[in-house]
Amino acid sequence: MRLALLLLFVCAVVAVLLLTQTENMTETVSLALPFTEARWTGSVLAMLGGFFGSGLLLGYLLGLPGRIGAASRARKAEKELAKTGTVATAARVEAAEARADARAASTEADEMQRLADEVARRTTSVQRDAPPPTGR
Repeated sequence: MRLALLLLFVCAVVAVLLLTQTENMTETVSLALPFTEARWTGSVLAMLGGFFGSGLLLGYLLGLPGRIGAASRARKAEKELAKTGTVATAARVEAAEARADARAASTEADEMQRLADEVARRTTSVQRDAPPPTGR
C-alpha cells in the first residue's frame, strides 16, 4: 500500500513537472479516434487533464458496485449482530431465572430432607419409648 502511494506521488510530481512547461501548455495535440471521422484538438495540458479526470471517474464508477454491496452486507451484519445481542440478552435472563429456580428447588429439597430426617428421628424415638410388644 505504501509502495503504491509512493509511486502515485512520483507519477503526480512528474506529471506536474511535464505539464507546467510552456511548450506543453501552448502546443496543440490532435487525437483522432480510429474508424470514425472524430478528431479532438487541444493543448497537452487539457488532454492529459481530461484523460486523468475521465480515468478517475471511470475508476470511481467501477468501484461503486463493490462499495454498494459492502454497505449492504454491513447493514445485514449489523442487523444480525443486533438480533444476536437481543437473543444473547434473553438467554442470559433465562439462565439467571433457571439458576434462581434451581436454588429454589435446592432449598425445597433441603427442606424436604430436613422434614424427612425429623420424621425419622421422631419415629425412632417413639419406637424406643413404646412398651415392648407382648407376645401372645
